[in-house]
Amino acid sequence: MDIILVGGGKLIYHLAKKLISKGHFLTIINKDRKLAEDLAREINATVVLGDATNKTVLEDAGAYKADNLVSLTQKDHNNLFICKMAMEYFGVERTTALVNNPENEELFNTLGITGIFNITDLISSIIEQSVSADDVSNLTMIEEGKLSIFQVEVSPNSEAVGKEIKDIDLPMTIVLGGIIRNGEITIPRGGSQIKSGDKIVIISLPEEQAEAIKVFGGEE
Repeated sequence: MDIILVGGGKLIYHLAKKLISKGHFLTIINKDRKLAEDLAREINATVVLGDATNKTVLEDAGAYKADNLVSLTQKDHNNLFICKMAMEYFGVERTTALVNNPENEELFNTLGITGIFNITDLISSIIEQSVSADDVSNLTMIEEGKLSIFQVEVSPNSEAVGKEIKDIDLPMTIVLGGIIRNGEITIPRGGSQIKSGDKIVIISLPEEQAEAIKVFGGEE
C-alpha cells in the first residue's frame, strides 16, 4: 500500500518504521528541515520537505497514486484541509487525521474523514488502565515490547523543570505523548513548559526508558 504521512513530529519515526516493517511504501511530508533530514537518514522512505497544505507539495509527494494519507500536524484545521484536498483533488480513498481538540471530532466525521485519531481520548484511556501508583509506571507495551508507553513524574531536581520542550535534549526516538497537570491532560507542543510535579506520558523504545527517567525524574 502507498501511504503518505504528514507532519507528526518525532512520532512519525515510530509510525514509519512500523508501517515499513509491514511492507507498505511510504512518503513523508514535513516542513521541519532538520526533522526531514533526520528522517531521510533513518527511514527507508521518500521524504518531501514542504507544507502539505500546498497542493503542489501533495502532488510532488505522489498523492495521485496514494492509497491512504495520514495527517498528524498539531493544527486540526490543517489536518482537515489536507485530508479533504487529498480526497477531492487527488482521489485518495482513505484519509486519517489527528484530532487534537476532541470537540472537533464530530466535524471531521461529518466531512467524511475516514479515519480519526483522537490523541486525548487515547492517552486518557491508557492512563485509566494504569494500576501502579509509582512515579514511573509502565502503562502499556506495544507489539511484544518493541514500543512502550509509560509515565514519569517530573522531579523538582529534573533538568527539564522550567524548560520548553523544544529546548530539552532528547533522542529522536523518545516522543512526549501528553502532560498531566492538576488532573488535566494537554498535548505537548514545542513551546510547552515543563513544571515540577507534571506527569509526562512518554512513547519510546523500552531500552530508552532509562534516558527519559534520567531527564524528567532527575535520576543519575
